[in-house]
Amino acid sequence: MEAILLLMVSLVPLIISVTIIFYSQSQLTKALSLFLCMLAFWQMDIAVLYAVDFLKQETIELLFKIFRLGTICIMPVMYYFSYYLVSENKEFKRFRFVFNKPFLYVIIIYSLFAYFINFTSLGIKDFVVIEGNWLSSEYVLPIYGEWNILFIINIVLLYLNTIILLIISFKIRDPIYKSFYIKFVIAVLIIYINGVFSGYIFIPLFFSSFNSLIAAVILFLSFFQMQSTHMNIMNMELSRQSELLEAIMDINPNYLLVKNGKDQIVKMNPSFLHLLSLENKVWLGQPFSYITDRINMETEKPYRFVDSRGKSYFLIWGKKELIHSTGEEYHIYFGNDITDQKHNEQLMISSEKLKVVGEMAASVAHEIRNPLTTIRGFIQLLKEKNDASGYETILIEEIDRINEVLKELLILSKPEAKENENNILPLTKVFMELKNIKVLFQALANEQNKEIIVETRKDQELIASIDNSQFKQVMLNILKNSMEAISPQTGKVKVILDQKKDNCRIRIIDNGDGISKERLARIGEPYYTSKEKGTGIGLTICLKLLKQNNGDMVVKSKEGWGTVVTIMLPCYH
Repeated sequence: MEAILLLMVSLVPLIISVTIIFYSQSQLTKALSLFLCMLAFWQMDIAVLYAVDFLKQETIELLFKIFRLGTICIMPVMYYFSYYLVSENKEFKRFRFVFNKPFLYVIIIYSLFAYFINFTSLGIKDFVVIEGNWLSSEYVLPIYGEWNILFIINIVLLYLNTIILLIISFKIRDPIYKSFYIKFVIAVLIIYINGVFSGYIFIPLFFSSFNSLIAAVILFLSFFQMQSTHMNIMNMELSRQSELLEAIMDINPNYLLVKNGKDQIVKMNPSFLHLLSLENKVWLGQPFSYITDRINMETEKPYRFVDSRGKSYFLIWGKKELIHSTGEEYHIYFGNDITDQKHNEQLMISSEKLKVVGEMAASVAHEIRNPLTTIRGFIQLLKEKNDASGYETILIEEIDRINEVLKELLILSKPEAKENENNILPLTKVFMELKNIKVLFQALANEQNKEIIVETRKDQELIASIDNSQFKQVMLNILKNSMEAISPQTGKVKVILDQKKDNCRIRIIDNGDGISKERLARIGEPYYTSKEKGTGIGLTICLKLLKQNNGDMVVKSKEGWGTVVTIMLPCYH
């Protein structure tokens, strides 16, 4: 009965051994599994000694010698723990002269030799039956032979190795491994000490089996505590890495989208959400067509996209396939914004065009002005000789007017602020000039049944730091565009002057057809125009003149509602 109970107890370390080897395949796990397996054989070795009631003595002797593999070969397994710990940690390299691979092979060979001697009379020469008492039932006890010294040396080496391992365990830096190794070594020492004393003093032989059971459970719990702690740390690290990757994706200026194998959207970064003006999480789990209906992502060529705010983007899209470790298929789409690059390219092209046209304008203006100067001179002579008709005066005025037009044409060649003689700052009385400009357009407005209103919201006169002729050129261009945009009968252009901080603010408001988002995004771009006979350089020159005078212009419009052009110029105080 005792033998069956002890055999059942000895199966516990064996079951634990098999369990942990399936749980993990690390070197440490394999060594611990092998140790528990040897411990199980050791306890089976003791259990068969109590099987005198149902096994023949010859069978008991053979099984005892076979299961003695655990008692003898547990020593090289323990040595391997020390060898593994020393080889994996640089701080223990001074112990490598004791714990190294050659010594490991020597100890394995030595233990196998001692185990082989165990089957001869030199190892065990006989068995005797010990009668039972009140503490223990009847059992068989081996009588060792002359070479049993090999087994004793094996036990001594086992103790020395375990004590050194205990010393090393206290020096481990990693608190998790340190705790496991200390618990492991203490449990092993309890098993050894109890195993040696059992049977030689009043403690029964089988008592070591129950201690081994407790030690095996302690080892099992310590191992899983260590694995669980490492798992938690790894999960925390993975969580931090996941958060880092999420943060990297979130701050990535490129437009990123991830879809799964079912064509469902699983991730979009904030840049993409802002581009499409989508709210967070509204898109999650939606079909891929939810996005492709809004933007073309399948093209590999630069693609022009206008968002809901009317801003234009030039995008290049790419796609990569991702296979998760679980076998799930994902696709990541990434859009690169090349708007600045495209804009720079267009500016270079436009600049070259403007340069060519400017050079042509300068050449034409120069060639026209030369004969005009001659003609004006002769007409001036005729006027001095005969001024009765008065036609000479009209001709001279018209020639002077042509010269002024030619000066404006030269702005294409060099549209910049004029250098002032004696460093006099160019100034313009804004409201007075606006009223003068209104007079120029009033006749046309009356003819087309359109209305022009000019008003100021400041009591004192506002003076802007800009040349008078340049201010006129800017306002004439913008008012001409506004007049063309409004309809007869109901058309109205309102010019409002006020002050905003240190700037003169002029707002030109019309109730015309408005400007589309696509056209609005290209306002001021050289040679871009929607007019049939337009050149597309009027607003370009206006913008350049304003910038050179530290001013700015903003155009806001909505189709069917009209347009507001806001001009900001520094005020002179």
